[in-house]
Amino acid sequence: MEAYFIISYDIVDFETFQNYPPAVWEILQQYGGELLVSDTEAVVIEGNRKMMHSIIKFPSQEIAMECFNSEEYQSVRPFRINSTKDNTVILAKAFNPNT
Repeated sequence: MEAYFIISYDIVDFETFQNYPPAVWEILQQYGGELLVSDTEAVVIEGNRKMMHSIIKFPSQEIAMECFNSEEYQSVRPFRINSTKDNTVILAKAFNPNT
């Protein structure tokens, strides 16, 4: 079943952060990840706004976690961690009305 990373954070160091997107893009391709949303201008309807919101689709929850835990991703993850604050990363399964 497909799974989605739902990610939000505030960027505080744009110079460091600019290294993150191109490196992650390459890694996503290796794991069948599909970037569905990448938005710094999302509209808050309820709750607190963060600067960046992303949704990444994967073929399965297992593959999503393989990507996240991969050596490749772990080597570029510090670009995000060290340039952002208030990170939230959620892994959610796709809705299946038959279960």
